[in-house]
Amino acid sequence: MSQIVIGTAGHIDHGKTALVEALTGTNTDRLPAEQERGMTIDLGFAFLTDDITIIDVPGHERFIRNMMAGVTTVDIALVAIAADDGIMPQTKEHLDILELLSVKSGCIAITKLDLAEDPDWLDLLEEDIRDYVKGSFLEAAPIVRVSAVTGDGIEYLRQVLLDLSSDAVEKSDRGFFRLFVDRSFAMKGFGTVVTGTVVSGSAATGDELEILPAQMKVKVRGLQSHGKEVAGVSLGDRASLNLSGGDKERIYRGSQVVAKGFMHPSSEIGVMLKILDRSGRSVKHEQRVRVHVGTDEVMGRVYLADGAGKKKLQPGAESAALIRLEKSVGAAMGDPVVIRFYSPAETIGGGAVIDPAPPKKWKESRQWLALLMGENEQQRLVLFLKASKKKPLSLKQWAAKWQISRENFEALLSNLEVDKFGVPDHPFIQLRSDGESLTEEYRRVMQESHKQRLYRKGIPKEELRQQLKLSRPVFDFTTEKLVSQGEIGLAKGLVLLEGFHAELSSRDKELAERVEGQLRQSDLTPPSLADLASFLGVSSSDLLSILHVLKDQDQVVEVNENLWYHRESLDQLEQKVRDFFRSQSLLPVNDFKSITHTTRKHAIPLLEYLDEHEITRREGDHRILNA
Repeated sequence: MSQIVIGTAGHIDHGKTALVEALTGTNTDRLPAEQERGMTIDLGFAFLTDDITIIDVPGHERFIRNMMAGVTTVDIALVAIAADDGIMPQTKEHLDILELLSVKSGCIAITKLDLAEDPDWLDLLEEDIRDYVKGSFLEAAPIVRVSAVTGDGIEYLRQVLLDLSSDAVEKSDRGFFRLFVDRSFAMKGFGTVVTGTVVSGSAATGDELEILPAQMKVKVRGLQSHGKEVAGVSLGDRASLNLSGGDKERIYRGSQVVAKGFMHPSSEIGVMLKILDRSGRSVKHEQRVRVHVGTDEVMGRVYLADGAGKKKLQPGAESAALIRLEKSVGAAMGDPVVIRFYSPAETIGGGAVIDPAPPKKWKESRQWLALLMGENEQQRLVLFLKASKKKPLSLKQWAAKWQISRENFEALLSNLEVDKFGVPDHPFIQLRSDGESLTEEYRRVMQESHKQRLYRKGIPKEELRQQLKLSRPVFDFTTEKLVSQGEIGLAKGLVLLEGFHAELSSRDKELAERVEGQLRQSDLTPPSLADLASFLGVSSSDLLSILHVLKDQDQVVEVNENLWYHRESLDQLEQKVRDFFRSQSLLPVNDFKSITHTTRKHAIPLLEYLDEHEITRREGDHRILNA
């Protein structure tokens, strides 16, 4: 059986600690102040069996934060309701918190049976409890009448807990190590020690891990589970980690110990938020609240993002919301969140994280979270994939973004039609439907570009990519797909539509002849683009269209955006340079100007052209012949 965590819940002085001691023999009130005052202040821990931990939490409303830290990771709730008191305020709040944290299983112990003199009262109390938990996860839960003083019902309760443990729902594992810290302290000779329940993955002595939100690297010096030295701990284990490295002052209840690379601190989280039906309270837009994530409690403000501009969330209502936190926390996709009023401190609602890193700008964040509202995990994943269709992430990046292992993320993808492309070990992920829409957009842009640039043979690849606003991997993938389908071709850095032929009009044929003749005559000192257009009496845009036609025919060459040369002139230039190097090893700029009869205006662009085409290579102020 995997490790099971049982968490107590209930009003102050309803006998939770006495009940745990009766079940386990352990008094969980370890602090002197707890023993002196007869009430649990902090978390206590006991073991029902080697595989079952009981966490005893405080019932007093002033220690709800401590209670939250205890029940964050429980599998089974053990709710204590005193026979002489019945359902009380903290009973209700604890039940609400358990519901918000999505606890699935539990039982109810009517404690202090020895103080109930009237059996009819117990029947009425049980009926009252059944009525109160109707519709909750405890609706069909066993109700056991017990007395920690006389021992009545204790063995039966123990068996009920063992039965519930054997039927506990299998925990979901993210695939990387994660532990919520519920205690942190220093031990002389050992250094920093943290305790908590492993909520994901496993860790072993010697592992290098990370503390969030401090983002400190630490190393595991030693491990304990259930009071014994162990080599490793895994999902569900109560664990004590002896850590080296990091600043112990920045490790506290609320910190998390995680595997490196999977999580980052969040100062803003997107959540699906629901207000408790019976809270009688509403939450206003921008209201300041207490936010519980894992074992941490921070202050934050709620910004409602339902898409309708709602300014208030009434009891029983739900909405997507952005919570801006006053201190960063470690939050992961799907983490449960509980919110409580700042003052008076009472639980009002909660939900789950739907984006631990939403857009920074409120307008964008509101639209995005409203889009995610009400969707299940798979539907949200589709929306995330669609949002990144022009700049898709790799499988490794997606796993980190979703804060699960690569294997877990691939399992999520198994029900979706996706394309994987790029490096096989780290492929990029794209919804097939998005790939089809991008392919169609690619075709459309190619056709429109050819219409607008009638005499262009093709479109430069980088220019087309920027026009489509695609990342290089998805552009290359789409290009290769269209090439394989015979729809486009590639030539000299251009993308060409198959079957497209530029036919010059008689007027433009005449202009092309004049341009070609003028550049041939100008040899190595052609006029600038603007001067040539002025000389020929045409616009620069019309001239540029003709130049590109001549370039596609390999009659002219674009040395830079302002200077175009006849192909024969550049071929002759290359021969002159090679002839020069037959007798010389270095070519200074002045010698180049002499053999080409050019000034610096033309000499420098020509030398750069020769370097670019690997005819020469620059060394200091000289050129040498490229071997």
